[in-house]
Amino acid sequence: MKRYFIEVSYDGAGFGGFQIQQNQQTIQGTLEAAMATLYRETISLTGASRTDAGVHALQNYFHFDTAIEVTTKHIYNLNAILPNSIVVNGIYIVPSEAHCRFDAVKRSYIYKIHTQKSPFLVGRSWYYPFPVDSNVLQLAANKLLLYKDFESFSKKNTTVNTFNCTITKAEWIHKGSLIQFNIDSNRFLRGMIRGLVGTMLQVGRGQINLDRFEEIIRLKNEQNVDFSTPAYGLYLSNIEYPDYFQKIS
Repeated sequence: MKRYFIEVSYDGAGFGGFQIQQNQQTIQGTLEAAMATLYRETISLTGASRTDAGVHALQNYFHFDTAIEVTTKHIYNLNAILPNSIVVNGIYIVPSEAHCRFDAVKRSYIYKIHTQKSPFLVGRSWYYPFPVDSNVLQLAANKLLLYKDFESFSKKNTTVNTFNCTITKAEWIHKGSLIQFNIDSNRFLRGMIRGLVGTMLQVGRGQINLDRFEEIIRLKNEQNVDFSTPAYGLYLSNIEYPDYFQKIS
């Protein structure tokens, strides 16, 4: 048996999330079905990062074990079976103890916003037709680097051992009518990024000030956080691992 990492991109619209669940079409379930068709055996996938329903990914990973000799042709075969909303970008041989979730050293997300209505961004970016102060937005983002405990920004229907996250990058980028928030961390909590974006936008609009934003972080109470930010603006953009990937031939 060999262990493989499989790298995927996907449009999260129309899926009930990343991880397999009953009575819902999911990224994992769709990929497992495609692999069963190709390999004629059941292959169980373990996911790297559980994106919510409607969230997209430029890069995400699963790992799986099989005695089948996986080749580069299988990437083409799987993409021919999968719907257009899911793409396999690569398959890699990794050490047998490698784990796509626990071995990740950094995860990166982006959140996309547009301030002018556009038919080409529907379902890909959040239309937010309100003036925001870009300087104040960045000042709010800078505050995130000063904290570790983000319990306030975790939805409560989740089980975690710790609410600590090490955020190493939090940056707002403005290009005309397009606004993008970039964030890197060793891990994220459920709903965390959408809560951060929604609450920072309140700061950018002058609805709350920077002192209140820091107070919300410290209070560890999710009721103070704006989680109404829609899922379709959020993208898992990158996952970094130790350098143990080996390309299949």
